[in-house]
Amino acid sequence: MTTSSSSSSSTNDRHDILKAYPRFWASLGVMQTLLSAGIVFGWASLLPILRNEGVDNTPQQFSKIFTCGAIGNYLSTLLFGVTLDRFGPRVTAIMASLLFAVGLILCIFQDSFYCLSVGFGLLGFAGPGIQMPTLHFANLFSSAGGAFYMSSQAAAFDGGTLVFAVVRYFHISMSLTTADFFRVFLIVPGSVLLTAIFVWPDVALDNPETVEQELDAKLESPYLGPASSPYLSPRVKPMIKKKKKANANANANAQSTTEGGDNAEQSLINAPLEVVFRHQSFWTLAIWVSVHILKLNFVVATLNDQLYNTVDSDTKDRMIDLFGAMLPFGFIALPLVAWLLNKSPIWVIQIANVVGVAYGAILVWYPSSTWLLSFVVFPAVATSRQMVYSTVFHQIGAVFGFANYGVLLGSTNILVSLISAIQTPLVSLSEDLGDYTTANYVLLLLTVPLFFVGLVQFPGSKKKKSTTRSDSKTSEEEATLLGGDRSGMPRNYSTTSTGA
Repeated sequence: MTTSSSSSSSTNDRHDILKAYPRFWASLGVMQTLLSAGIVFGWASLLPILRNEGVDNTPQQFSKIFTCGAIGNYLSTLLFGVTLDRFGPRVTAIMASLLFAVGLILCIFQDSFYCLSVGFGLLGFAGPGIQMPTLHFANLFSSAGGAFYMSSQAAAFDGGTLVFAVVRYFHISMSLTTADFFRVFLIVPGSVLLTAIFVWPDVALDNPETVEQELDAKLESPYLGPASSPYLSPRVKPMIKKKKKANANANANAQSTTEGGDNAEQSLINAPLEVVFRHQSFWTLAIWVSVHILKLNFVVATLNDQLYNTVDSDTKDRMIDLFGAMLPFGFIALPLVAWLLNKSPIWVIQIANVVGVAYGAILVWYPSSTWLLSFVVFPAVATSRQMVYSTVFHQIGAVFGFANYGVLLGSTNILVSLISAIQTPLVSLSEDLGDYTTANYVLLLLTVPLFFVGLVQFPGSKKKKSTTRSDSKTSEEEATLLGGDRSGMPRNYSTTSTGA
């Protein structure tokens, strides 16, 4: 009894520390995400530095190193999600910071292919574990402030590609070596470890605390959705009896105004995992995101070699610098994507497909056009990841609910990792042929079937036909079933599971 009371008191004290300076701790959380969660996707800027330092790996080996980081990043979401739910933010951050530090130490020995592969893999694997313990800081603010914080987290994840772009700049201007950078960068996991030990709580903040009321008017925006990060694992929160009764009545009304097929679709909201895993909607969505991420990672991993075969050395260096500078700003597409998702997710799905075909076609037929690369391919690759993942976060919640959100997102990322394994044989094929046209053509062909994903009627997105209620009232009640407002996004998020 005494131990339990002591633990509860310690947790409350840590919560009080966070609530006393919410902006400071939120800013620190975003900064930690910027410096860790997505830095492996800045590989295009790191690769020329390694080659300039004489790291003698083949293109296939370099591709495998990047693949280790990317796959580690995807696979760890499920593990760290379970750890966060079971042991809380403090333990999760401590574990992730130690793994990140080990990864940096191994990367210091970049001449060893195995050290660099394992080290870079650990950087990708541990990054989400550093970000996830800070996501509950959204509950320090009002709903609008929390939405702004989560959007900032998403921007920080994409902005992590800036880290190696800055390293490349200092390498050229001040002869900074990667080994020295990795040594100095140990400050990052060290600071995460200290904040985890002394500040991060054992239990995530549960209920939103309205401590920043003045932000409401400034930050209220229909374009900022709280499910903007690939590592947000919201859960359905316990509802008061009145809310339960209202939702039960809404469910009864919805079921009474639909046919049998519509009832089956409605049952996917918070349905058991075995039901979701048997439904085509989940797998079409998971395959859609997997193919797009395969294409994007292939460009990031091989752009240096593709440019080497198509442009001169000076132009290649300029193009790599431009690409590295553009990658961190993929988040600029977030307001438009969020607005389109509120209108119709199918629009975003098809736009992402069109963008994928556009940059894929240029890499096949016009790979030496610096104008098309600069103004079409690079911006498309920079913004597509945000577009693709924002759609997945929205659709998983809207179609399948939030009771198993973390597991479904983690399962999606596992499929992403499996399909991403195709990248290595594609690189080997390209190196054997001495040209990347064939691989780019294969990836372009893989994009075409994705247009049919947009034609699949996702359960929960279809309006009920047999009803006497007005369209506006229907939209409001359907949004209520999703636990949110008319935008379809849930009003409150919690990292505390109530039973997945």
